[in-house]
Amino acid sequence: MTRIHFAADHGGYELGRALEARARAAGFDVVWHGADEPDPGDDYPIFAVRVGRSVVEDQDAAIDAFGVLVVDEAVAGVVAANKVNGARAVTSTSPRAAAHARGVVDANVLVLEGIAYEESAWLNVSAFVTASMEQTVERGRQILQIEEYENSGTIEGWAVQLEPDQIAVRHE
Repeated sequence: MTRIHFAADHGGYELGRALEARARAAGFDVVWHGADEPDPGDDYPIFAVRVGRSVVEDQDAAIDAFGVLVVDEAVAGVVAANKVNGARAVTSTSPRAAAHARGVVDANVLVLEGIAYEESAWLNVSAFVTASMEQTVERGRQILQIEEYENSGTIEGWAVQLEPDQIAVRHE
């Protein structure tokens, strides 16, 4: 069962809770990392880090997990969540873009603005958590390069040496 880690700051609290409820109703394993009630003085970075870390820890434990962060300013949430080693946070304006982010960069955290319409936001979340990364050598190599830089500060080229039989390639 796919797990979705949710959190929201004061600017996204109402939408975040609505999306959390929709995800539960759709049968996802849901974890809420936000406040129990809206707090106009809260700050988004703590929620971004909580969601990012939880997703990475679950994925490292082979749990199918994603994060959804709903904040006043989506781009700020993206920057904060991407400070977590292993988090690949994106924002999206359409279900197609959300699915594409999963396919291209294996994004694992979706950041939405609190002013989004609930139905539109839910379509983005649904597309995001049900899409998969393109299982190609090129995409695998690119993700490995990103991770190599994230962990060592360089791209030495070992990931460029990746051979087709080193990544499971899905043929559809």
